[in-house]
Amino acid sequence: MYEPNEVLQTLTGRGHVSAAGCESVRVRYRIVIERRQGSLVAYGTLVGSAVGLRPIWLEPDSVLRLKNGRRIEISVTDLVGDVAEFESTGLLTGF
Repeated sequence: MYEPNEVLQTLTGRGHVSAAGCESVRVRYRIVIERRQGSLVAYGTLVGSAVGLRPIWLEPDSVLRLKNGRRIEISVTDLVGDVAEFESTGLLTGF
């Protein structure tokens, strides 16, 4: 049995975030992966160029590519300077 909102792991590293019609942006990420009501969700922060992150923030769907090659479908929910907050939008597998 699992606890509600059980944090399974925290990942940090360097990767890329991209969205349709936007150039890819190099970022440092911190991702928290947790189980909520039986499903895996991810949320966290991205640190990168504010100029590069702004167009991605304006798009509803984007992809974060991790240093190990895995991809997470995300939505950037907030952007303040060079720091963006995000949450996953798709199914997480392999975590």
